[in-house]
Amino acid sequence: MGIEHGYQKVDRFLRNRVIQNKFPPGCVIWVGSRKTDYFTAVYGYRQVIPGKKIMHQETIFDLASLTKPICTALLTMMLYEEKELKLTDPIEKYLGIFRNRQNGKRTIKDLLTHRSGMPAWFPLYILPGKKRIEYLAKTSTRPRKTLYSCLGYITLGKVIEAITGSKLDTIYRSKVLKVLGLKHTGFKPGTRLLENIAATELGNGHEMKKTMSYVDPAKIKWRHRLIYGEAHDGNCFYAFKGVSGNAGLFSNAPDLAILLRSYLAGMIVRPDTVRMMVKNHTGGKEPKGLGWALDLYPGILSPESFGHTGFTGTMLVVDPKTDLMVIMLTNSVHPKVRLGIMPGIRKKVVQLIAETVNRGSGVG
Repeated sequence: MGIEHGYQKVDRFLRNRVIQNKFPPGCVIWVGSRKTDYFTAVYGYRQVIPGKKIMHQETIFDLASLTKPICTALLTMMLYEEKELKLTDPIEKYLGIFRNRQNGKRTIKDLLTHRSGMPAWFPLYILPGKKRIEYLAKTSTRPRKTLYSCLGYITLGKVIEAITGSKLDTIYRSKVLKVLGLKHTGFKPGTRLLENIAATELGNGHEMKKTMSYVDPAKIKWRHRLIYGEAHDGNCFYAFKGVSGNAGLFSNAPDLAILLRSYLAGMIVRPDTVRMMVKNHTGGKEPKGLGWALDLYPGILSPESFGHTGFTGTMLVVDPKTDLMVIMLTNSVHPKVRLGIMPGIRKKVVQLIAETVNRGSGVG
């Protein structure tokens, strides 16, 4: 298992990126199938400022937008299986503030597939608490055209809470984490888990710059300390106290491997529901499933592949055709955000893994 099974090029690439170039500061990678671990490796540091702390295989990461498919969309489809909701239901059925508003008739499926017409982003925390959900209800851009929207998934999280009568983190813990025995996954990690968490940004400088066009930054109580064990995402942290449908989930590679395998085995939702979630529901250049992005790496993985990435430097990719799963977790926003670098790194890693699998030298 491991490098001797053909993953030398993957190892060399990541080692060069992390150790020589110091970006990202650290990385945990896991490659496997439904039944077999192919390759696991750890590089660099989980923290470099103010002092260096070594990365470990069990290091916990802020997953950022991976929250969308493996928490929010997953819980939605569990409620669908329990007949607590229909995908054709309008949002206003569950959130009264949406009634007679522009987005009231948008459906649960619209939210899942990023076709609600809601903007991609807005700093909801600059609004008073009661005005935040009202903003989601009344603000639209391009109805029923695919536009990746964090606001849509924040709304979906609120729908889940309205149906269940529980906070998102509570219902996720009871329906998923306890069932699978995942002890290093959840929102707002407790003190016990803080000992091995990958740090993100030193201060919220990136968020502050994005918000400047909406409000005087001096009016916000920004975090100027090292962000560590708290959601990096501004809306999640400032507006929703670390628990929202778009971001805020923390986990590590071993837990994510268990979750992915359980998901594909039909242990969380039924196999037909899994197939529905990874089906192309939108078409276009960036096809979407229910929670998942599809065919992220055309020409490298099969068209049946699906996955998601997170702003903090995280990635999950699955190719059902070759029974391949890739988990790559980095702290690429530590100690500061550097845009546009991770897509190329991710693509190269996936390409090298696919080449290894296609040669037959990196499987079982």
